Amino acid sequence: MNTLTPGRHVHAPPAAPSTVAARTYTLPGRPAGRVLAVLTGARADQDVARHAGQLAARTGQKITAAVAFRSTGFSINALLHLARQRRLHRQADAVLATHSDALTAAGHYESAVVVLSARTNPYHRLPARTLARLAARTGAATVITSVPVHPPGPHLTPSTATATRTADPPVPRR
Repeated sequence: MNTLTPGRHVHAPPAAPSTVAARTYTLPGRPAGRVLAVLTGARADQDVARHAGQLAARTGQKITAAVAFRSTGFSINALLHLARQRRLHRQADAVLATHSDALTAAGHYESAVVVLSARTNPYHRLPARTLARLAARTGAATVITSVPVHPPGPHLTPSTATATRTADPPVPRR
């Protein structure tokens, strides 16, 4: 039988974060506008929210916080489509509530939902065309995310301040 005595168990100190895991992209040819923070559910989302709040406060711009969800597509049935839309917005509000302190550094922020195809893994990369369309729709000139945008080419150009750490390690398949 093992007994535990108080004060004898030594815990390892938590690992310090290596770098800020936020990647910044700009839309070429667009004047200064809003900051779009894309949250994917990764561990680095707090860094993304903090970086977006600081950038928006420094430049005097507003923030649009978007939460990325995977989906198989829209429904033909209007009632099911409406129920799905409401469910996604409730889930997005729940995700944004955990990061609201960092996002409100620049004032009020807007929320949006990014629906990705079911084949897209938001922990590894995000489609550049989808994010460029969302940025154009919201009036954003800067996109901040924790994962790389693929392909960054003509739609989004990476900023010089990108992180070296990825958002989450790949999940092993069984």
